[in-house]
Order: sequence, then structure tokens, then C-alpha cells
Amino acid sequence: MDEKRIEVVTMKAKDIKTGFGNPRKITKKNREELAESLELHGDFGLFLIDENDNIIAGNQRLSVIVEKNPEQEILCKRLIGYSTAELRAINIKDNTHSGDWELDLLADWTADLNIDLGLELDNSNPNDHDVENMPLIHYEKYDYVLIACRYETDYNDLIRKLGIEGKKVVIHKGKNDRKIKARAIWYDQIQSQLNCKEEK
Repeated sequence: MDEKRIEVVTMKAKDIKTGFGNPRKITKKNREELAESLELHGDFGLFLIDENDNIIAGNQRLSVIVEKNPEQEILCKRLIGYSTAELRAINIKDNTHSGDWELDLLADWTADLNIDLGLELDNSNPNDHDVENMPLIHYEKYDYVLIACRYETDYNDLIRKLGIEGKKVVIHKGKNDRKIKARAIWYDQIQSQLNCKEEK
């Protein structure tokens, strides 16, 4: 792979491509608010593009600018030597505002992503099916439900109610244990709370 480097370039908005994709969508109302903000205050954010001039970060702002003034010159950082997985990770980390996630596309993008997004992948032997705290049970299987939060306030409220606020999980045991935020809980730990709500 080529050595990674970043070039600073100036491009016309209309010449920046959108072929890379973006798992972030925006409502009509939010788009109007974004357009108004750009009109009143200008744009102070970064525009990141790949080697083929596809937008990686700044999709929503670029869309508004192209609609208003396609000839406008934009200062961009061109990412050279980055893999598709790395560019997707950069896109996801950057796109935490001005829109909602396209969950199907986000799931597709992150399905085989093995770089740090705040997630850690298990590097244990794939043939070792006896995972700690998850013994195999005949005729049963482990399954899960994913809850996606649109806003940080919702996320903070959810982890408080689930009782995992501030908790950490060890993902690598060794001389220096590595820990990440707890993002999962056994159903039987909250089952009684859910049953109480159903009875009311």
C-alpha cells in the first residue's frame, strides 16, 4: 500500500464527486437549517476527499453548497494511501451531526471493519466456541437486539436505565488490561424491570 499522506487542495464544489457514499441522511428541516447557517456564518468545517476526489467528510455541507453555488471554491484535504475501510471509519467518525444514520448502509459499512471505531474485535481462535461467560447450551443460541440512539441525551438516558453507565468491559487481559465502555447487558438482568412496566 502507498504511504499515507494528506494534500491540501482547492476545488470547485461542482468538481467534487459523491461516488464514495455516505451512511448519513438529513431531513428537509435540518437541511434548511444547515443552509441558513452556511448563509449566515459561512463554513468553517473540513472537507475531506479521497484520491479520486470523492467526498469523504462534509457530504451534507457540500450538497448545500453545490445547490447554491456550484462554482464556489472549497479548501479540501485529499487523503492519499488510505484503504476503503479507513476512509469509511473517517466518514463515520466525522458524520456525528447534521443528519441521521442510514442504518442499513451503516451496518454494511461496518460489517467487516476491523479498525478502531470505539469497537474492539475479538482476535481469539475462531474454532474456540466456548467463550468466557457464554457457555454453549443445547438447542439454544445467543442472540441480541440493537438499540440505536439518535441523540447523545437519549444514549445517556438509556445507559442509566440499563444500569451500565460508567461501566467498563475488559477486552484484552494481560499486563495492561484494555477496557472499553460497556454496551451490552444480559436480558435477565433487566427482565424484572421490563415485567414491572408491563404490569402497570
